[in-house]
Amino acid sequence: MLGMKLIVVRHAKAKEQDAKRFPDDSQRPLSANGRREFVKFARRIPRWLEAPSLVLASGWTRAWDTADILQSQSKWPAATRCEALETEGGFAAVEVLLQLLGKNLNEKSVALVGHEPVLSELISRLMGASERAIDFAKGAVAVIEITNAHPLRGELQAFVSPSTVLNRLKKRR
Repeated sequence: MLGMKLIVVRHAKAKEQDAKRFPDDSQRPLSANGRREFVKFARRIPRWLEAPSLVLASGWTRAWDTADILQSQSKWPAATRCEALETEGGFAAVEVLLQLLGKNLNEKSVALVGHEPVLSELISRLMGASERAIDFAKGAVAVIEITNAHPLRGELQAFVSPSTVLNRLKKRR
C-alpha cells in the first residue's frame, strides 16, 4: 500500500490569457512553443521515470493536451478526467485530491496533470508544510513517494522542469 509514487505535472506553457480570444479560460490551449518544448521534454521522461499506472488530468484544454503529449511521447496511459483538478485554487480542491489519492493507494503510481496553485498546495500538504512550500514552473514534474497513509504524507523525490533539461542538452552540444 505505501510506497506509491505520486507524479505531479503542471500543464505546459499555454497561450496568454485573453478574454476576447478565450472567453472561457478552460479552453485556452498550449502555445506552439510550449507544446514544442514539452514534447522534447516528454520524450526524455522515460529515461528517468517509469510510467504511472493511472493518469488523472484536468479536462481544461491546456492540461488535457499536456496529458496527451505524455501519452504519445512518454508512453503513459491515457488520462482520465478529474474534475478536482479543474480549478485555480482552493482548500476544497486539495482536500478532494487527498481523498482521491487515499482511495488509490493500491496503485503503483498515480500521475496528476493540472494547474497552479492547487498542485503546489497539494505537494506542500503531502510534505507536512502549513503553507505553500514549492512553486511549479509550467511543464514541471514532481515525484513524491507516499510514506504515510493517515495522515497522507510523502517525500519529494524529484522536481524537474523542461527548461532545466533542455538547457542541459543545449550545453552538451
